[in-house]
Amino acid sequence: MPYDGREIGKAEGDGMQEQAKPAFEAEARLVADCRNRLGECCFEDPRDGNLWWTDIEGSCVWRMDRDGNTARFMLPGRAGFILPRREPGFVIGFPKQLALADQSLSSFTRLHDVEPDLPQTRINDAEVDPFGGIVFGTFDETPQMEDRRPVASVYRLGPDGSLKRLFGDVIISNGLAFSPAGDIMYFADTPDGRIRRFRLGADFASLDEIEPLAGRDDAPGLPDGGTVDADGSYWSARVWGGCAVRFDDRGRITARIDLPTKAPTCVTLGGAGRRRLFITTLSTRHSAEELTDVPFAGGVFAADIDRPGLEQRLCTL
Repeated sequence: MPYDGREIGKAEGDGMQEQAKPAFEAEARLVADCRNRLGECCFEDPRDGNLWWTDIEGSCVWRMDRDGNTARFMLPGRAGFILPRREPGFVIGFPKQLALADQSLSSFTRLHDVEPDLPQTRINDAEVDPFGGIVFGTFDETPQMEDRRPVASVYRLGPDGSLKRLFGDVIISNGLAFSPAGDIMYFADTPDGRIRRFRLGADFASLDEIEPLAGRDDAPGLPDGGTVDADGSYWSARVWGGCAVRFDDRGRITARIDLPTKAPTCVTLGGAGRRRLFITTLSTRHSAEELTDVPFAGGVFAADIDRPGLEQRLCTL
């Protein structure tokens, strides 16, 4: 879930640093008019080519096939993430519980409770790691933004089913992604605004933070969901910035995709040759006037881009 920085007095674009014009720019088009309250955690499933994503506040998961046909699956609770397994089915992050789901999303098996002693947090962003586990984070969803505190954490669900806390001091976990070689993990705590990098040891034997990829003022808005392409560049959905941008490994913006809504939430690469960027958005925290001006807020958008993405990794749990 994104962080509405406007509510704590930071105007959109304040302090943004000058950057050279990106080499690639495009406008995203609407591909699914699903009007999600909070679309998130999108991925293209390599098992069947379908695009999947969650509507967290709608307590449902959506699927879109290559022909653009969509289907909605209601869930027993809000899902911060859904990710595919090598076996049929998925791993789902409900607010306080990790669960296995069958392929039809009709049967759920509890794996772990998460932060039962922190009623104000819930599970949010996640990604399959290079070793077959899932790294996910929580966030403080206290209703008043100014009352949110760094009580959330980042965890790893191992391929053996074990659960390990990696680090804490987080408000809103987002932006999780991994480099093509599997040696770098990306992460963003949305209010902080940085896109952080960690060097990984084999099977998470070590996790060492290195220089951030980008700072708070390096792009419009704030970092929400992210993904990495085949060249190792990092795409960031810029919530309240109305765009998704691509950073190279030196933190330079090399591509920008603009949207007709200010609230993109997550990105993934798929389609033919994995050269299509899909972008989820939200419709909550918009005024009635804003929703009149942007009736497709909460939809899924896409743009064809100049470089391919990586195939979605599968959890081996």
